[in-house]
Amino acid sequence: MMKIPCARRLPFIVGGLSFLQPALTNIQFNNLTLIATALILGAKFNLTEISRMWLKEKSVSTLSYLLSDAKFYIPEMEVLYVAQLQKMYKLAEGGYYCIDDTMKHHTNFCKWIHGVFVLFDHAAKTNLKATCIVFLYYNNGSLIKFPVTYRIYHKATDNMPWQRRNQKECKAKYDLALEMLEWALKMGLPKGTVLADSWFGMEPFIAGLKRLQLSYVIEVKRSYNVRIPCKVTKLTPTGKKAKNQTETISLPEYFDNITFVTACGFDADHQSGKKEKVLYHAKISTVRLNSISGNHRVIESKDPVKQTTKYLLTNELTWEATKIITTYSNRWVIEEFFRNAKQLTDMEGATIRSEQGVTTALCLVSWIDSLLHFENYKQGSAGKLSKESLTIPSIVRRAQYENLKAVLGRIQDDEGFIPKWLAIEEKNIDRKRKKNSEVITLEQCPKENMKLSA
Repeated sequence: MMKIPCARRLPFIVGGLSFLQPALTNIQFNNLTLIATALILGAKFNLTEISRMWLKEKSVSTLSYLLSDAKFYIPEMEVLYVAQLQKMYKLAEGGYYCIDDTMKHHTNFCKWIHGVFVLFDHAAKTNLKATCIVFLYYNNGSLIKFPVTYRIYHKATDNMPWQRRNQKECKAKYDLALEMLEWALKMGLPKGTVLADSWFGMEPFIAGLKRLQLSYVIEVKRSYNVRIPCKVTKLTPTGKKAKNQTETISLPEYFDNITFVTACGFDADHQSGKKEKVLYHAKISTVRLNSISGNHRVIESKDPVKQTTKYLLTNELTWEATKIITTYSNRWVIEEFFRNAKQLTDMEGATIRSEQGVTTALCLVSWIDSLLHFENYKQGSAGKLSKESLTIPSIVRRAQYENLKAVLGRIQDDEGFIPKWLAIEEKNIDRKRKKNSEVITLEQCPKENMKLSA
Protein backbone atom coordinates (compact mmCIF):
# COMPACT_ATOMS: atom_id res chain seq x y z
CA MET A 1 0.00 0.00 0.00
CA MET A 2 1.42 3.36 -1.07
CA LYS A 3 1.33 5.99 1.71
CA ILE A 4 1.58 9.77 1.62
CA PRO A 5 5.05 10.79 2.83
CA CYS A 6 5.67 12.93 5.90
CA ALA A 7 6.01 16.59 4.91
CA ARG A 8 7.01 17.90 8.34
CA ARG A 9 6.97 16.92 11.97
CA LEU A 10 3.52 17.34 13.48
CA PRO A 11 3.42 20.54 15.57
CA PHE A 12 1.47 18.97 18.46
CA ILE A 13 4.07 16.18 18.64
CA VAL A 14 7.01 18.61 18.67
CA GLY A 15 5.34 20.81 21.28
CA GLY A 16 3.94 17.91 23.27
CA LEU A 17 7.26 16.07 23.59
CA SER A 18 9.28 19.20 24.34
CA PHE A 19 9.35 18.14 28.00
CA LEU A 20 11.99 15.57 26.97
CA GLN A 21 14.52 18.19 25.81
CA PRO A 22 16.37 18.43 29.14
CA ALA A 23 17.18 14.69 28.85
CA LEU A 24 18.02 14.63 25.11
CA THR A 25 20.31 16.27 22.62
CA ASN A 26 18.71 18.21 19.78
CA ILE A 27 19.43 15.37 17.33
CA GLN A 28 17.90 12.77 19.65
CA PHE A 29 14.80 14.93 20.14
CA ASN A 30 14.44 15.49 16.40
CA ASN A 31 14.74 11.75 15.71
CA LEU A 32 12.14 10.82 18.35
CA THR A 33 9.66 13.35 16.96
CA LEU A 34 10.35 12.06 13.44
CA ILE A 35 9.49 8.51 14.53
CA ALA A 36 6.38 9.64 16.44
CA THR A 37 5.14 11.66 13.45
CA ALA A 38 5.61 8.74 11.05
CA LEU A 39 3.75 6.37 13.41
CA ILE A 40 0.75 8.69 13.66
CA LEU A 41 0.70 9.23 9.89
CA GLY A 42 0.47 5.51 9.19
CA ALA A 43 3.94 3.96 9.32
CA LYS A 44 4.46 0.59 10.97
CA PHE A 45 6.94 0.48 13.84
CA ASN A 46 9.53 -0.58 11.32
CA LEU A 47 12.53 1.71 10.90
CA THR A 48 12.82 1.01 7.16
CA GLU A 49 9.21 2.07 6.60
CA ILE A 50 9.59 5.15 8.84
CA SER A 51 12.68 6.20 6.88
CA ARG A 52 10.82 5.64 3.61
CA MET A 53 7.94 7.89 4.72
CA TRP A 54 10.49 10.65 5.28
CA LEU A 55 11.76 9.97 1.72
CA LYS A 56 15.03 8.61 3.10
CA GLU A 57 15.92 11.95 4.71
CA LYS A 58 16.80 9.94 7.82
CA SER A 59 18.61 6.66 7.31
CA VAL A 60 17.52 3.44 8.99
CA SER A 61 20.89 3.08 10.70
CA THR A 62 20.51 6.51 12.33
CA LEU A 63 17.10 5.66 13.79
CA SER A 64 18.29 2.20 14.85
CA TYR A 65 21.27 3.71 16.67
CA LEU A 66 18.96 6.19 18.41
CA LEU A 67 16.75 3.43 19.83
CA SER A 68 19.43 0.91 20.73
CA ASP A 69 22.64 2.73 21.59
CA ALA A 70 22.10 6.47 22.05
CA LYS A 71 23.06 7.64 25.53
CA PHE A 72 19.91 8.73 27.32
CA TYR A 73 18.29 7.59 30.55
CA ILE A 74 14.72 6.24 30.34
CA PRO A 75 13.86 6.73 34.08
CA GLU A 76 14.75 10.42 33.80
CA MET A 77 12.49 10.76 30.75
CA GLU A 78 9.62 9.08 32.63
CA VAL A 79 9.99 11.53 35.54
CA LEU A 80 9.86 14.44 33.08
CA TYR A 81 6.75 12.88 31.48
CA VAL A 82 4.84 12.66 34.77
CA ALA A 83 5.84 16.23 35.67
CA GLN A 84 4.49 17.37 32.28
CA LEU A 85 1.18 15.55 32.87
CA GLN A 86 0.68 17.55 36.05
CA LYS A 87 1.23 20.77 34.09
CA MET A 88 -1.19 19.70 31.34
CA TYR A 89 -4.07 18.81 33.67
CA LYS A 90 -5.46 19.94 36.99
CA LEU A 91 -5.57 16.51 38.56
CA ALA A 92 -7.64 15.95 41.68
CA GLU A 93 -8.42 12.93 43.82
CA GLY A 94 -11.30 10.82 42.57
CA GLY A 95 -9.80 9.49 39.34
CA TYR A 96 -9.18 5.87 38.39
CA TYR A 97 -5.97 3.84 38.08
CA CYS A 98 -6.50 0.96 35.65
CA ILE A 99 -4.09 -1.97 35.77
CA ASP A 100 -3.82 -4.69 33.16
CA ASP A 101 -1.23 -6.60 31.19
CA THR A 102 -0.94 -7.20 27.47
CA MET A 103 1.25 -9.30 25.21
CA LYS A 104 3.47 -8.26 22.36
CA HIS A 105 3.37 -11.39 20.22
CA HIS A 106 6.44 -12.44 18.26
CA THR A 107 6.78 -15.44 15.96
CA ASN A 108 9.97 -14.84 13.96
CA PHE A 109 13.54 -13.92 14.88
CA CYS A 110 12.92 -14.18 18.62
CA LYS A 111 16.61 -14.44 19.36
CA TRP A 112 16.95 -10.83 18.22
CA ILE A 113 14.13 -9.38 20.29
CA HIS A 114 14.69 -8.26 23.86
CA GLY A 115 12.39 -9.53 26.60
CA VAL A 116 10.75 -12.43 24.73
CA PHE A 117 9.61 -15.42 26.79
CA VAL A 118 7.42 -18.42 26.24
CA LEU A 119 4.21 -17.28 27.95
CA PHE A 120 0.67 -18.60 28.16
CA ASP A 121 -1.83 -16.32 26.41
CA HIS A 122 -5.26 -16.67 28.01
CA ALA A 123 -6.95 -15.14 24.96
CA ALA A 124 -5.32 -17.53 22.49
CA LYS A 125 -5.38 -20.44 25.00
CA THR A 126 -1.87 -21.50 24.05
CA ASN A 127 1.80 -20.83 24.77
CA LEU A 128 3.38 -18.08 22.68
CA LYS A 129 6.75 -16.41 22.31
CA ALA A 130 5.88 -12.93 23.57
CA THR A 131 6.76 -9.96 25.73
CA CYS A 132 4.35 -9.38 28.61
CA ILE A 133 3.93 -5.77 29.73
CA VAL A 134 1.94 -4.57 32.76
CA PHE A 135 0.56 -1.03 32.28
CA LEU A 136 -0.76 1.55 34.72
CA TYR A 137 -3.31 3.86 33.07
CA TYR A 138 -5.10 6.88 34.57
CA ASN A 139 -8.46 8.42 33.67
CA ASN A 140 -10.85 10.77 35.44
CA GLY A 141 -14.01 9.22 34.01
CA SER A 142 -14.19 11.90 31.31
CA LEU A 143 -11.65 13.46 28.91
CA ILE A 144 -8.44 13.10 30.95
CA LYS A 145 -6.73 9.86 29.94
CA PHE A 146 -3.07 8.87 29.83
CA PRO A 147 -0.69 5.95 30.43
CA VAL A 148 1.31 6.53 33.60
CA THR A 149 4.06 3.92 33.30
CA TYR A 150 4.67 0.24 32.58
CA ARG A 151 6.80 -2.71 33.65
CA ILE A 152 8.04 -5.68 31.60
CA TYR A 153 7.18 -9.01 33.23
CA HIS A 154 10.05 -11.51 33.38
CA LYS A 155 9.49 -15.19 34.09
CA ALA A 156 11.39 -16.84 36.93
CA THR A 157 12.86 -19.68 34.87
CA ASP A 158 13.12 -19.37 31.12
CA ASN A 159 16.37 -20.61 29.59
CA MET A 160 15.78 -19.26 26.12
CA PRO A 161 18.63 -18.44 23.72
CA TRP A 162 17.18 -15.04 22.78
CA GLN A 163 17.61 -13.83 26.38
CA ARG A 164 21.34 -13.34 25.73
CA ARG A 165 22.05 -14.85 29.17
CA ASN A 166 20.79 -11.70 30.91
CA GLN A 167 19.44 -12.54 34.33
CA LYS A 168 16.34 -10.50 35.15
CA GLU A 169 14.69 -10.18 38.53
CA CYS A 170 11.35 -11.95 38.46
CA LYS A 171 8.44 -10.19 40.13
CA ALA A 172 4.80 -11.21 40.20
CA LYS A 173 2.49 -9.05 38.12
CA TYR A 174 0.72 -7.75 41.21
CA ASP A 175 4.10 -6.71 42.67
CA LEU A 176 4.86 -4.81 39.45
CA ALA A 177 1.45 -3.14 39.68
CA LEU A 178 2.03 -2.08 43.30
CA GLU A 179 5.50 -0.82 42.37
CA MET A 180 3.98 1.39 39.63
CA LEU A 181 1.23 2.73 41.91
CA GLU A 182 3.74 3.59 44.63
CA TRP A 183 5.96 5.33 42.07
CA ALA A 184 3.03 7.34 40.65
CA LEU A 185 1.96 8.56 44.10
CA LYS A 186 5.56 9.44 44.94
CA MET A 187 5.74 11.49 41.72
CA GLY A 188 2.79 13.59 42.92
CA LEU A 189 -0.16 12.06 41.09
CA PRO A 190 -3.37 12.11 43.17
CA LYS A 191 -4.89 9.14 44.90
CA GLY A 192 -7.70 7.38 43.06
CA THR A 193 -9.67 4.16 42.83
CA VAL A 194 -7.73 1.16 41.52
CA LEU A 195 -9.51 -0.98 38.91
CA ALA A 196 -8.24 -4.40 37.86
CA ASP A 197 -9.51 -7.72 36.54
CA SER A 198 -9.55 -11.06 38.34
CA TRP A 199 -5.85 -11.81 37.67
CA PHE A 200 -5.07 -9.16 40.29
CA GLY A 201 -7.90 -10.14 42.66
CA MET A 202 -5.73 -11.79 45.32
CA GLU A 203 -4.67 -11.16 48.91
CA PRO A 204 -1.08 -9.85 48.33
CA PHE A 205 -2.25 -7.21 45.84
CA ILE A 206 -5.20 -6.09 47.98
CA ALA A 207 -2.97 -5.95 51.07
CA GLY A 208 -0.63 -3.66 49.11
CA LEU A 209 -3.52 -1.37 48.14
CA LYS A 210 -4.54 -1.14 51.79
CA ARG A 211 -0.96 -0.19 52.69
CA LEU A 212 -1.09 2.59 50.07
CA GLN A 213 -4.51 3.63 51.46
CA LEU A 214 -6.20 3.37 48.06
CA SER A 215 -9.80 2.43 47.36
CA TYR A 216 -10.39 -0.30 44.77
CA VAL A 217 -12.93 -2.19 42.71
CA ILE A 218 -11.46 -5.50 41.56
CA GLU A 219 -12.99 -8.50 39.88
CA VAL A 220 -12.52 -11.76 41.78
CA LYS A 221 -12.85 -15.35 40.64
CA ARG A 222 -15.99 -17.33 41.41
CA SER A 223 -13.87 -19.96 43.17
CA TYR A 224 -13.50 -17.78 46.28
CA ASN A 225 -15.40 -18.74 49.43
CA VAL A 226 -17.37 -16.59 51.87
CA ARG A 227 -17.23 -17.02 55.64
CA ILE A 228 -20.68 -17.34 57.17
CA PRO A 229 -21.93 -18.22 60.70
CA CYS A 230 -22.22 -21.93 61.28
CA LYS A 231 -25.67 -23.39 60.98
CA VAL A 232 -24.74 -26.00 63.61
CA THR A 233 -22.66 -25.08 66.65
CA LYS A 234 -19.07 -26.30 66.39
CA LEU A 235 -17.67 -28.19 69.36
CA THR A 236 -14.13 -28.95 70.40
CA PRO A 237 -13.01 -32.61 70.87
CA THR A 238 -13.78 -32.20 74.59
CA GLY A 239 -17.34 -31.09 73.87
CA LYS A 240 -16.88 -27.36 74.54
CA LYS A 241 -18.09 -24.66 72.18
CA ALA A 242 -15.36 -23.85 69.63
CA LYS A 243 -14.10 -20.25 69.30
CA ASN A 244 -14.46 -20.28 65.49
CA GLN A 245 -18.14 -20.54 64.72
CA THR A 246 -17.87 -19.91 60.96
CA GLU A 247 -17.93 -22.07 57.87
CA THR A 248 -17.26 -21.34 54.20
CA ILE A 249 -19.54 -21.30 51.20
CA SER A 250 -18.72 -20.56 47.54
CA LEU A 251 -19.57 -17.14 46.10
CA PRO A 252 -22.17 -18.50 43.62
CA GLU A 253 -23.86 -20.54 46.35
CA TYR A 254 -23.82 -17.58 48.75
CA PHE A 255 -25.51 -15.24 46.26
CA ASP A 256 -28.06 -17.90 45.32
CA ASN A 257 -29.46 -17.41 48.81
CA ILE A 258 -29.94 -13.65 48.25
CA THR A 259 -33.35 -12.87 46.74
CA PHE A 260 -33.12 -9.05 46.31
CA VAL A 261 -31.94 -8.14 42.80
CA THR A 262 -31.10 -4.69 41.42
CA ALA A 263 -31.58 -4.06 37.68
CA CYS A 264 -28.86 -1.71 36.36
CA GLY A 265 -28.95 -0.14 32.91
CA PHE A 266 -29.97 2.85 30.79
CA ASP A 267 -33.10 4.88 31.37
CA ALA A 268 -35.62 5.42 28.59
CA ASP A 269 -34.98 8.38 26.25
CA HIS A 270 -38.37 9.79 25.24
CA GLN A 271 -36.87 12.23 22.71
CA SER A 272 -35.17 9.54 20.66
CA GLY A 273 -37.77 6.90 21.43
CA LYS A 274 -35.28 4.51 23.02
CA LYS A 275 -36.69 2.22 25.65
CA GLU A 276 -34.99 1.51 28.95
CA LYS A 277 -32.33 -1.17 28.69
CA VAL A 278 -31.29 -3.53 31.47
CA LEU A 279 -27.57 -4.29 31.31
CA TYR A 280 -27.02 -6.19 34.55
CA HIS A 281 -28.90 -7.94 37.31
CA ALA A 282 -26.94 -7.32 40.50
CA LYS A 283 -26.96 -8.71 44.02
CA ILE A 284 -24.87 -7.09 46.73
CA SER A 285 -23.63 -7.99 50.19
CA THR A 286 -20.93 -7.06 52.71
CA VAL A 287 -18.91 -10.22 53.36
CA ARG A 288 -15.63 -11.60 54.62
CA LEU A 289 -13.85 -13.81 52.10
CA ASN A 290 -11.82 -16.78 53.26
CA SER A 291 -8.76 -15.91 51.12
CA ILE A 292 -8.80 -12.09 51.44
CA SER A 293 -8.59 -10.38 54.82
CA GLY A 294 -11.07 -7.76 55.99
CA ASN A 295 -14.68 -6.92 55.22
CA HIS A 296 -15.58 -6.11 51.63
CA ARG A 297 -18.58 -5.14 49.60
CA VAL A 298 -19.09 -7.81 46.91
CA ILE A 299 -21.61 -7.77 44.08
CA GLU A 300 -22.69 -10.52 41.75
CA SER A 301 -23.33 -8.96 38.33
CA LYS A 302 -25.17 -11.03 35.71
CA ASP A 303 -25.47 -10.02 32.07
CA PRO A 304 -28.96 -11.20 31.01
CA VAL A 305 -28.03 -11.18 27.30
CA LYS A 306 -24.63 -12.88 27.36
CA GLN A 307 -25.52 -15.02 30.38
CA THR A 308 -22.17 -14.22 32.02
CA THR A 309 -21.49 -13.53 35.70
CA LYS A 310 -18.85 -11.36 37.35
CA TYR A 311 -18.00 -10.83 40.99
CA LEU A 312 -16.70 -7.37 41.92
CA LEU A 313 -15.04 -6.61 45.25
CA THR A 314 -14.50 -3.18 46.84
CA ASN A 315 -13.38 -1.77 50.16
CA GLU A 316 -15.98 1.01 49.88
CA LEU A 317 -18.57 -0.50 52.21
CA THR A 318 -21.22 2.20 51.62
CA TRP A 319 -21.36 1.96 47.82
CA GLU A 320 -24.43 0.50 46.16
CA ALA A 321 -24.41 -1.91 43.21
CA THR A 322 -24.93 0.75 40.51
CA LYS A 323 -21.98 2.84 41.71
CA ILE A 324 -19.67 -0.17 41.92
CA ILE A 325 -20.57 -1.29 38.38
CA THR A 326 -20.27 2.27 37.02
CA THR A 327 -16.89 2.71 38.68
CA TYR A 328 -15.56 -0.61 37.36
CA SER A 329 -16.71 0.27 33.82
CA ASN A 330 -13.95 2.92 33.75
CA ARG A 331 -11.44 0.07 33.49
CA TRP A 332 -12.41 -0.27 29.82
CA VAL A 333 -10.21 2.70 28.85
CA ILE A 334 -7.07 0.59 29.26
CA GLU A 335 -8.49 -1.93 26.75
CA GLU A 336 -9.00 0.99 24.33
CA PHE A 337 -5.38 2.00 24.94
CA PHE A 338 -4.16 -1.51 24.07
CA ARG A 339 -6.24 -1.48 20.88
CA ASN A 340 -4.95 1.95 19.81
CA ALA A 341 -1.35 1.09 20.75
CA LYS A 342 -1.43 -2.05 18.61
CA GLN A 343 -3.55 -0.83 15.68
CA LEU A 344 -2.61 2.87 15.40
CA THR A 345 0.98 2.98 16.63
CA ASP A 346 1.93 -0.65 15.92
CA MET A 347 3.28 -1.48 19.38
CA GLU A 348 3.53 -5.17 18.48
CA GLY A 349 5.55 -4.37 15.37
CA ALA A 350 8.55 -3.03 17.28
CA THR A 351 11.07 -5.87 16.97
CA ILE A 352 14.11 -4.27 18.60
CA ARG A 353 17.16 -6.11 19.92
CA SER A 354 18.24 -4.04 22.93
CA GLU A 355 16.51 -3.39 26.23
CA GLN A 356 16.85 0.36 25.69
CA GLY A 357 15.19 0.05 22.27
CA VAL A 358 12.21 -1.87 23.65
CA THR A 359 11.72 0.49 26.61
CA THR A 360 12.04 3.56 24.37
CA ALA A 361 9.48 2.14 21.94
CA LEU A 362 7.02 1.44 24.76
CA CYS A 363 7.54 4.92 26.21
CA LEU A 364 7.03 6.49 22.79
CA VAL A 365 3.78 4.61 22.21
CA SER A 366 2.58 5.74 25.66
CA TRP A 367 3.55 9.37 25.11
CA ILE A 368 1.82 9.44 21.71
CA ASP A 369 -1.38 8.11 23.31
CA SER A 370 -1.26 10.83 25.99
CA LEU A 371 -0.77 13.57 23.37
CA LEU A 372 -3.63 12.30 21.22
CA HIS A 373 -5.94 12.33 24.26
CA PHE A 374 -4.67 15.81 25.20
CA GLU A 375 -5.63 17.10 21.73
CA ASN A 376 -9.11 15.71 22.38
CA TYR A 377 -9.15 17.26 25.88
CA LYS A 378 -8.26 20.72 24.51
CA GLN A 379 -11.11 20.52 22.02
CA GLY A 380 -13.61 19.31 24.63
CA SER A 381 -12.70 21.90 27.28
CA ALA A 382 -11.85 25.01 25.22
CA GLY A 383 -14.05 28.05 25.76
CA LYS A 384 -17.58 28.21 27.12
CA LEU A 385 -19.06 26.09 24.33
CA SER A 386 -17.04 22.89 24.48
CA LYS A 387 -17.20 20.47 21.57
CA GLU A 388 -18.10 16.80 21.75
CA SER A 389 -15.34 14.32 22.45
CA LEU A 390 -13.86 12.53 19.43
CA THR A 391 -12.39 9.07 19.09
CA ILE A 392 -8.61 8.73 18.99
CA PRO A 393 -8.71 7.46 15.35
CA SER A 394 -10.50 10.73 14.54
CA ILE A 395 -7.63 12.73 16.05
CA VAL A 396 -5.20 10.63 13.98
CA ARG A 397 -7.17 11.30 10.80
CA ARG A 398 -7.04 15.02 11.56
CA ALA A 399 -3.25 14.82 11.81
CA GLN A 400 -3.13 12.89 8.53
CA TYR A 401 -5.30 15.54 6.88
CA GLU A 402 -2.95 18.30 8.07
CA ASN A 403 -0.03 16.32 6.64
CA LEU A 404 -1.88 15.99 3.31
CA LYS A 405 -2.23 19.78 3.13
CA ALA A 406 1.48 20.17 3.97
CA VAL A 407 2.43 17.68 1.22
CA LEU A 408 0.36 19.62 -1.34
CA GLY A 409 2.18 22.77 -0.25
CA ARG A 410 5.53 21.05 -0.76
CA ILE A 411 4.45 19.99 -4.25
CA GLN A 412 3.68 23.60 -5.13
CA ASP A 413 6.82 25.11 -3.61
CA ASP A 414 9.50 22.41 -3.98
CA GLU A 415 10.24 21.34 -7.57
CA GLY A 416 12.37 18.39 -6.47
CA PHE A 417 9.76 16.91 -4.12
CA ILE A 418 7.71 14.92 -6.67
CA PRO A 419 10.71 13.39 -8.51
CA LYS A 420 12.19 12.32 -5.16
CA TRP A 421 8.86 10.82 -4.05
CA LEU A 422 8.48 8.91 -7.30
CA ALA A 423 12.06 7.64 -7.13
CA ILE A 424 11.57 6.29 -3.61
CA GLU A 425 8.27 4.58 -4.48
CA GLU A 426 9.70 3.11 -7.71
CA LYS A 427 12.43 1.33 -5.76
CA ASN A 428 9.78 -0.45 -3.70
CA ILE A 429 7.50 -1.62 -6.53
CA ASP A 430 9.12 -4.88 -7.60
CA ARG A 431 10.05 -7.86 -5.45
CA LYS A 432 12.01 -10.68 -7.08
CA ARG A 433 10.88 -14.24 -6.51
CA LYS A 434 13.35 -16.73 -5.11
CA LYS A 435 14.88 -19.13 -7.60
CA ASN A 436 13.72 -22.73 -7.43
CA SER A 437 16.78 -24.85 -6.73
CA GLU A 438 17.07 -28.16 -8.51
CA VAL A 439 16.94 -31.22 -6.25
CA ILE A 440 19.85 -33.61 -6.92
CA THR A 441 21.10 -36.89 -5.46
CA LEU A 442 23.72 -36.14 -2.83
CA GLU A 443 24.73 -39.70 -1.87
CA GLN A 444 23.46 -43.22 -1.64
CA CYS A 445 24.13 -45.49 1.31
CA PRO A 446 22.47 -48.22 3.40
CA LYS A 447 19.55 -47.11 5.54
CA GLU A 448 21.34 -47.79 8.84
CA ASN A 449 24.13 -45.37 7.86
CA MET A 450 21.77 -42.55 6.82
CA LYS A 451 22.38 -39.34 8.75
CA LEU A 452 19.31 -37.64 10.18
CA SER A 453 18.79 -34.00 9.26
CA ALA A 454 16.95 -31.47 11.41
